[in-house]
Amino acid sequence: MTKRILTLLSLCGCLVCANAKKQYMTIEQKSGEKYSFLLDENPEITYSEGNLIVNGSAITSYAISSVKNYHFSEISSSVDTKISNELRIINLDESTIEVQNAKAIAKVMLANVNGTIVFESQTNTEGSVLVTLPEQKGVYILSIGTCSIKVIRK
Repeated sequence: MTKRILTLLSLCGCLVCANAKKQYMTIEQKSGEKYSFLLDENPEITYSEGNLIVNGSAITSYAISSVKNYHFSEISSSVDTKISNELRIINLDESTIEVQNAKAIAKVMLANVNGTIVFESQTNTEGSVLVTLPEQKGVYILSIGTCSIKVIRK
């Protein structure tokens, strides 16, 4: 009897975890651009030297003076219409970033601070692309069409 109860409780726990919603952080800049980040690996969000820094396995920072607001939301498998048109940068693992909701067939480049292009591609017809980060740690600029963000590989 005890085994059955424990098994039932374990199954219920698994179902609760399976139905957990993903946490997103959306940053809206004064220019109107919006960036959403999937926060599933306990990233740190800090302020340093006038910058808002989102720190997961890659770091992205924004000058506080250019940030209009930022907010957190939980989104289930169906995308909220409010953010359905926002550019999303999702950190898949230590060496891969996924760009979503960019313009179709937009040019995507990753360059180091010296201006050397280390990755170049374009988005697919749905506005998505996988960006492979270089092995070398450092600061990089990710450009998607006319938008650019700083990425730091630790």
